[in-house]
Amino acid sequence: MEALNKLSSLGISINSLYLAQDKQLNIHLSDKPYVFHVVLKDNRGNVDCKISSMGANLWARTLNGQNSKKYTTLQCLEKALISLIDKKVDTDGVITFSISNEVYTI
Repeated sequence: MEALNKLSSLGISINSLYLAQDKQLNIHLSDKPYVFHVVLKDNRGNVDCKISSMGANLWARTLNGQNSKKYTTLQCLEKALISLIDKKVDTDGVITFSISNEVYTI
């Protein structure tokens, strides 16, 4: 699986992603019409890492998310997200990451 852009190209730090309440990381696949939202905290504010998409009817956690551990670098987070998409989504598309002002927590 290939990513068209890197998380580092979005101009946001790993700490900003975990602290952000008004920004959210999104994943787009070139061969799918829906967006995957990356959630880094659960509804109680605890560390988590999962992707969700209502359109794709998918909700899945990364290994660190399952163990309530933070990712320490954007590169580690990116690698985990690409791996999760590769395992959970039937796709041959190219991944693009973006930042949104709309925040989804599920």
